[in-house]
Amino acid sequence: MHDAMRLPALREIIGALIFGANRPITARELRQCLQEVASEDSEVAVFAEASIKDIEREIRALHDELQLRETGFGIYEVSGGWRLQSNVSCGRWLKNLLKVKPQRLSQPALETMAIIAYRQPISKAEIETIRGVGVSHVIKQLMEVQLVKIVGRSELPGRPFLYGTTSRFLEHFGLKSLQDLEQIGPRVFTRKMQADTGETDQTEDDASSDNQDDVVEETDKSVVSDNEKGQVDESA
Repeated sequence: MHDAMRLPALREIIGALIFGANRPITARELRQCLQEVASEDSEVAVFAEASIKDIEREIRALHDELQLRETGFGIYEVSGGWRLQSNVSCGRWLKNLLKVKPQRLSQPALETMAIIAYRQPISKAEIETIRGVGVSHVIKQLMEVQLVKIVGRSELPGRPFLYGTTSRFLEHFGLKSLQDLEQIGPRVFTRKMQADTGETDQTEDDASSDNQDDVVEETDKSVVSDNEKGQVDESA
């Protein structure tokens, strides 16, 4: 039978959808696609019965199969969805082939990024209190590369903007969700950002590299404080 006329397996359909998506796609979106196509074509109505668990099981089976075959790419859970991407171990050859230049962030930007990631939603004034310097230009840079966005306004006088991370932030650093940050910890995550983005030489007039440990330590304390507060609230 001609391949175009053969009814594919559920795993094949899911693999094709993840391959064709230009962003991480969730199991719920995959299920919706199966149901919508089934409503238009009775021949594939059986796929509308697939549950979220069925879809996630097939995704994991695809992941395991690709890893077993050592294909150099696989299916990974990122930013709340699933996407097809190359293995990290093959990165140096891809960079050479595609002539990719790493998206470099300055040391002040890395420090500010870590603070926002762990303290969001957070205002510019709060960030400046932690870092001890102005961060307007740094926040602008992070917004331009779509790692940070405005997520609301504070209830404080003047109602300043509150900043948080974007879905691109999760994709860029290979995080499933913001909950992954709690397991990594600020210090480890800061080193990961330096490795992933390629830290630039310090050219800013604020010597933030000298106080990096202080900034990360302050972020550590803030995270612990927030966690303790949550535990108190839950026990109340």
